[in-house]
Amino acid sequence: MKVTVLVDNEASDGLSAEHGLSLWIEVADKHILFDTGQGRALEPNVYALNIELCETDMLVLSHGHYDHTGAVTHVLSASPAMRVFCNDGVVVRRYSVHPGQTPRDISMPLPAAEAILGLPPDRIQWLADPTDILTGVGVTGPIPRKQPLEDTGGPFFLNAAGTIPDLISDDVAMWIRTDNGLIIIVGCCHSGLINTVDYVQHITGQTQIAGIIGGLHLQNASPERLDSTCAALQQWRPDFVVPCHCTGREAVGFLKERLGETVMPGRAGMIWSV
Repeated sequence: MKVTVLVDNEASDGLSAEHGLSLWIEVADKHILFDTGQGRALEPNVYALNIELCETDMLVLSHGHYDHTGAVTHVLSASPAMRVFCNDGVVVRRYSVHPGQTPRDISMPLPAAEAILGLPPDRIQWLADPTDILTGVGVTGPIPRKQPLEDTGGPFFLNAAGTIPDLISDDVAMWIRTDNGLIIIVGCCHSGLINTVDYVQHITGQTQIAGIIGGLHLQNASPERLDSTCAALQQWRPDFVVPCHCTGREAVGFLKERLGETVMPGRAGMIWSV
């Protein structure tokens, strides 16, 4: 198995960075694209990394925010036979509403939503429950929220007036079984890392965690939540944690201080092989 970070807030020399996430996952002779970033960085980065989007077998969308779905139309046109896996909430209109600021539409771009909704039934699977997409590879579907310290990580709403909270219930994660344990792939982890890992362990019946890769959305986390997250990671004892995208620089520093070399901040161009 090999994971390549295609899009991230940080980038290696010669690659483009943007606020977003996209991962290229090679497993069992299949190619899985996990999220697409905003749309500006994906195409130049796949070219620079010699990756052919036309070889994409599956597209997994972690949730319906613009910074994870902006290149959906480009990806679908590059590989017309690929199958798409996502929760049906990805196409919902949603907003970030900060007090005293103009509401910001952070939805999946409308052309992308129309493309998703226009796919024939045999090319899209709406994730309502945990689903195996390959042998040893699965996607959670909606993740139960049981950890009281974990929230969505921001002022997210379903209307511009900011009166209907958006729980981002379409948030899903992916897992891959390896000889060393589970590798868990997350987009923004709006369900919370503890909720996500606990649910994956419950689904799979496997407790050993080999690694965690993706955005952890801890940039607005309270000290209590950061402490709780670190305590959980110390209990799980993963071989590696690759925080990307929305984790937040201060939170990454906190994780590194507590967990040491286990934490390796992600960036576009980073490759992880197992």
